[in-house]
Amino acid sequence: MTPFRLCRPDFEQLNCVAEELPLRLPLETTEATLDRRDLFGHGVRAALDAFRENVCEDVDHELLCDPAMDGIDQDPALTYLGIAPTGIEGWFTPFSPDCPVHPYAANPADNE
Repeated sequence: MTPFRLCRPDFEQLNCVAEELPLRLPLETTEATLDRRDLFGHGVRAALDAFRENVCEDVDHELLCDPAMDGIDQDPALTYLGIAPTGIEGWFTPFSPDCPVHPYAANPADNE
């Protein structure tokens, strides 16, 4: 995902965990910078939350940063939660059948 994709008028929600992960760092950096400069008012928080909510399918990718959550996506008792795959082998798996397969995960033979 390039940052320019977020600016295109035809932008759609991110399709897989691998697309959501690179967005985490700039969002956290933005939040920390605003907080450090005491610019993190209610309206700013609401705007960042709305952006995150509209761009990311959910916050499952944030589980990757919490070691206590390792393997939560594979726990049969928690299947009902529909947690996105946290193992690297599933990062490019589309969230739904309607989502296009990420170019890095596409099989080149499928395009011939």
